[in-house]
Amino acid sequence: MHKKMREIAELKAKGVSNRGVAEKTGYARNTVNKIVKQINEAGLTYDEVRNLSDQMLSKHFNDPVSSRRNQDFFLPNFELLTKELAKPGVTMQLLWEEYMTECRMQKKKGYQLTQFKKHFNDHLNVHQFKDILKRKAGESIEVDWAGQRPHWNDPDTGATVYGYLFVASLSFSGYSFAYVTKDMKLDTWIDCHIKMFQYFDGSAQLLIPDNLKTAVTKHVKDSIILNQTYEDMASYYSTHVLPARVRKPRDKNKVENTVYQCEINLIARLRNKQFFSIDEYNAALGRELERFNHKPFQKKEGSRYELYEQFEKETLNPLPGHPYEMAFFKNAKVQNNSHIAYQKNYYSVPYEYIGKSVLLKVTKNTIHIFHNTQELAAHLLINTSIGQYSTDKDHMPPNSNAYGDWNSTRYLNWARSKGAHVYEVVSRLFQSVKTEQRYYRSVHSLLKLADTYGNHRLESACEYALKLSFTPKYREIKHILETKQDLSQEEQETVATTSAFLRGGDYFDQ
Repeated sequence: MHKKMREIAELKAKGVSNRGVAEKTGYARNTVNKIVKQINEAGLTYDEVRNLSDQMLSKHFNDPVSSRRNQDFFLPNFELLTKELAKPGVTMQLLWEEYMTECRMQKKKGYQLTQFKKHFNDHLNVHQFKDILKRKAGESIEVDWAGQRPHWNDPDTGATVYGYLFVASLSFSGYSFAYVTKDMKLDTWIDCHIKMFQYFDGSAQLLIPDNLKTAVTKHVKDSIILNQTYEDMASYYSTHVLPARVRKPRDKNKVENTVYQCEINLIARLRNKQFFSIDEYNAALGRELERFNHKPFQKKEGSRYELYEQFEKETLNPLPGHPYEMAFFKNAKVQNNSHIAYQKNYYSVPYEYIGKSVLLKVTKNTIHIFHNTQELAAHLLINTSIGQYSTDKDHMPPNSNAYGDWNSTRYLNWARSKGAHVYEVVSRLFQSVKTEQRYYRSVHSLLKLADTYGNHRLESACEYALKLSFTPKYREIKHILETKQDLSQEEQETVATTSAFLRGGDYFDQ
């Protein structure tokens, strides 16, 4: 229609009659007459009509042929359908099927699929919504670090401090987020994502980072291994990480362009301003970011913010009730006392998992223990001292003496073979706690001292230790042995001449 109107207006501007226009263009004379009448009724000159955009022509004029045809068919509301088409998983085929259902319910004549798509595409072209056919609202967020580094001055030394610019972009609308950090460490990377989700007021279906070490741990033949903390954070926000493929720039073209635009519109605009802290810089960056997102597009109507508000915001996944809590992951093995060790403290696990490998998820205040994605236990993190135990009684065997290869009965029998005082020390240790598993490691280490010093020395050290403490511990007895406090002066001299060459005789008897 637009091409037709411009051709008719151009010939009419040259003084060609309606009949002559019809002959030169091949259009029906009746069609030419109606278009000329519309131009005259609109009060526009032929030259003005020639220079109008397609969008303005659509606002001023209707195609007389289409108008007549549309009287016989039910024309859908393409503005509403455009918003639906922008949503993930929605296609023109699906919308046409829903449109035909509506036509049947209202007993109206509907367009077949080909004509429906033609009218729909005409609407998208006129309103410059072609990108809807390529990308879907709420489908993905692309994230990266910018190449240019922002800077500010240290107020104490005056030295220039350089930071890093984190940039994220919603792939459909281009609505962007930017934040300056002091480093690019994992906890900083995660914190930037938390702020990004809050800024967007939601998360997309996919999260597309570059192949950074903070995102991707390792590439294997047919897949990638993600950083566990990053993957856990993504799962918390109901999104999936899909790193851009190596040497595939189209996978992240939106954010690459956004990074470039942010460097021009954000960092470059702030280059001549002086800041004395990263907080000052981020405050100014936030103001420039709002201006950037509200800036009108050059080649189409609207702005990033308008596309976000109109199409994308409602398609994003809602945020959880609380921001993600930073977590670190570590593998561990369940010891024979039904505990795992983390930073020299011990946390109980159901006894059925003794000897198995588990995964620890450690946050600021808690430690969660998993086996094959199943959570086995959760404890408050012990931060006060070392050597402490956090034990859930339900994790212990119903009868410790009946389960496992190691238990108090076996340790006491072993201790009795070393001497009466060794047995007394071990017995008092087990009696001092409600859960005997707490002292399995300590008792095992204590009894193994006989391998180095012999049974006689271990017995004398335990006898000496019992004079100093009611329940002497492994470290105390080891210190006594190392410093020879259990020996007389003569015995110390004898041990000094032989201990460098010989183990205890009882060691070889074993």
